[in-house]
Amino acid sequence: MAEPRRHRDGDEAHADAVERLEAARASQGDLDDRAEAAEGTAHEDEAADAKAAGRNRIAEREAWAAWPEGERGR
Repeated sequence: MAEPRRHRDGDEAHADAVERLEAARASQGDLDDRAEAAEGTAHEDEAADAKAAGRNRIAEREAWAAWPEGERGR
């Protein structure tokens, strides 16, 4: 059974967002390497899509982490 979600204060939510952003940035290196290795293969498009999706996740997480505290959760 899943634990019920609890309310997090702004500082805790922001820290979580920064942690998720750092994780996304760390995984982007792997996606970049896979895309480069897949160039010229049948998996090139799939790897390029995964790389682009990773960059989108980073952009989304950067935007959320930078969102002013007073605006979060509205």
